[in-house]
Amino acid sequence: MIATAPTALVRCRPARDSALIAGRNLRVLRKNPGRMIYPLVQPLVLLVMFVSVFGNLAVAGHAAGASGTYRQFLIPGIIIENATLTAPTTGLALLRDASSGLADRFRSLPMARAAVLAGRLAADAVVFAVQAVLLLALATLLGFHVRHGLAGLTAITAVTGAFAVAVAVLSAWLALLINDQETAERVLFFPAIALAFVSSAFAPVADLAGWMQPVARVNPVTAAAGVIRSLASGGALAAPLLELGCWTAVLILIPGTLAARRWHAAR
Repeated sequence: MIATAPTALVRCRPARDSALIAGRNLRVLRKNPGRMIYPLVQPLVLLVMFVSVFGNLAVAGHAAGASGTYRQFLIPGIIIENATLTAPTTGLALLRDASSGLADRFRSLPMARAAVLAGRLAADAVVFAVQAVLLLALATLLGFHVRHGLAGLTAITAVTGAFAVAVAVLSAWLALLINDQETAERVLFFPAIALAFVSSAFAPVADLAGWMQPVARVNPVTAAAGVIRSLASGGALAAPLLELGCWTAVLILIPGTLAARRWHAAR
């Protein structure tokens, strides 16, 4: 038993170090509430604006669910769109830590090197979950209905958070690849905007421009929005959930592996 104790400690160290880094990042946000305006306040403003402008339009019942209103179709798309556009902040935060010298200080400590990356993702996952809860609370006040009540709302929060983390992993890899904070601030949001708008977030795929439709059909945002709409309306869930699961795994495993290698190879 004594011989295996150090081994068990080593195995637990990456998780422990990641939790410590995540806690540190969340404390920084608490002490700098201005950093929460973009991930938490702006999505609420966008939700109110989109619903106020477009919420009373009508779409086909098969697209909007049982209610047949565009509001019921639009809100899941806005939730996923906000998660997609918030995720690049993960990559920007990594570059901010690197430029301030904090990353080098972490690398000099006796801790798992992947803990900085994992801790950042864990802290941002909390932010994504809070964002989803706030959006769903406001959406409910604006008339969004979830057939299965609290269970459905919890499932939607989990789906949104998991998808946001997957996109955040992609943004972390791209940020480390760019390795310049000013350039990353301009570049990282381009793929996020493309993912958000070339999809079924705001309109059924069949109603998009012809050249957009093949891209929108395989867009992970389309799959994520489809899962949320199914959870809200009680519709068929298996196909969009399977597609979303595959996309989430791909976005986490491939860019995640590349991001970890890039981080380890850094100075």
